[in-house]
Amino acid sequence: MMPGLGGKYDIEIETTSKPVAEYQTDEYFELNLPVAPAVMVADEILVEGSNISQDKVEAAICRHLGISEPEPKKKGYFNMQQPETIKTKPSLWKPLLFIIMLGAVIFFIRYYNLDRYLEKEHLRQLIAGYGIWGPIIYLFIWTIAPPLFLPGLPLTLVGGVLFGFIPGVIYTIIGATSGATLAFLTARYLARDWVASKLAGTKAAALDEKVEQHGWKIVAFTRLIPVFPYNLLNYAFGLTGISLAVYVITTFIFMLPMTTAYIFFSANIIDLFRGKISREVIAGVILIVLVTLIPVIYKKITAKRGGKMDL
Repeated sequence: MMPGLGGKYDIEIETTSKPVAEYQTDEYFELNLPVAPAVMVADEILVEGSNISQDKVEAAICRHLGISEPEPKKKGYFNMQQPETIKTKPSLWKPLLFIIMLGAVIFFIRYYNLDRYLEKEHLRQLIAGYGIWGPIIYLFIWTIAPPLFLPGLPLTLVGGVLFGFIPGVIYTIIGATSGATLAFLTARYLARDWVASKLAGTKAAALDEKVEQHGWKIVAFTRLIPVFPYNLLNYAFGLTGISLAVYVITTFIFMLPMTTAYIFFSANIIDLFRGKISREVIAGVILIVLVTLIPVIYKKITAKRGGKMDL
């Protein structure tokens, strides 16, 4: 970003980079310099302790040179002013709703004595009897589910119940990635204006600027952290500058941990339906909790090292 602006306006741009530890010493603070990372134009501190968009740096350079500032660029197809950050707050209602629904299902099965029909091997042999059509139908449903805004969690849990752990992970991650890609392509090539109108005014409208600043990391974080509804997110990325290949690869990789955790849990959930709390069920719950904490731990480590990424 900086070298390009230096050539455009024929000015000298100096970039200073040191180990993070040197920016946190008493000697550095005694110099009364801005908190790194920081951007300065002459004596004007544009930002300290966080990143900044190229548009704002360019506007400050123009002010310093006494020339008119360039017209602000529209970000992608979001015809609105972009919010600076998207604040992530832990959402408790989704886990609570999941627990309530799970409890209701267990109660229904136990009350009507349906647990005698729930045998893992019997169900999987039944699905295996359909041959290749079982996985094909499951993959087809998963592929059309995100574009149609159908919930993905029930499909994920069904994958573990019907196919078991390893096949369930394979089929689910392929299906979920295919569905996310179909929604992405729909937004990019078939329904750009319609999708943009639906996203205008939502938090997803800030993705374009965030992708410009952080690239694939935004895709990775939003797959790990449920900041936005999953189905809406797929469409929103289609209107950003992220490439299809980067989007697909990053989506596949960073949906894999949560997919694996849920499939491991659901592959053994029938034990819970039958009133048995097995070690596998407990391990599945622990695995889901651990995967959920990955981005939280990463953000804390990054903050300690002086980095920052607002979503």
